[in-house]
Amino acid sequence: MFHLAAGFSHDVDPLSGMSVNLMFVDEWLWKLKKGLEKDPFISSRESLNHAFAEIMAVARLNLTQKAAELGVGLSSLTFREERGWSFAWNSSQAPEEMTFQYKHYIESVPKEGAFDLVRVAFDWERVQGCEADYQHEGFLLLKPIANKDSDALREELAKCLGHQLSSGSRVQNIEIEYLGENYKLTLP
Repeated sequence: MFHLAAGFSHDVDPLSGMSVNLMFVDEWLWKLKKGLEKDPFISSRESLNHAFAEIMAVARLNLTQKAAELGVGLSSLTFREERGWSFAWNSSQAPEEMTFQYKHYIESVPKEGAFDLVRVAFDWERVQGCEADYQHEGFLLLKPIANKDSDALREELAKCLGHQLSSGSRVQNIEIEYLGENYKLTLP
């Protein structure tokens, strides 16, 4: 099961306060989701990146056409799976680029006698044709730094920003959420 969200750009109608009629958008998204659920997207490799790129291309084309009929532009499109991973596109990216987000849970070592459960989310900027398993790549980045206290973990994660794969895909952002302390930090 996935959730689908889209953003549109256009002048705001002063009477409705919206740039596009949300009833139209809800109908577009509902029909698109039903159509995508019926169409099998098959990946020739273990990595699903190629299939996700095809899904994104089909969805982006569909919504771009619908929006153009109303003189509106598509500015973003996000697919989010219930377990928390997602893939997205926005208008600042080329049509073949996407951003993948995977979340990982680790436990920081005791600091003053208290463990902390930490959720680390890596935003991977995917270049065209990259078939890397971003979830696995995130585990590889976390493995050598997992046994750190929360301050050292943050410092080591900051060094991962911009980490680039041989394909050209790279870590764009890292979000660290300290679940026990109830605060979140984003490393741009």
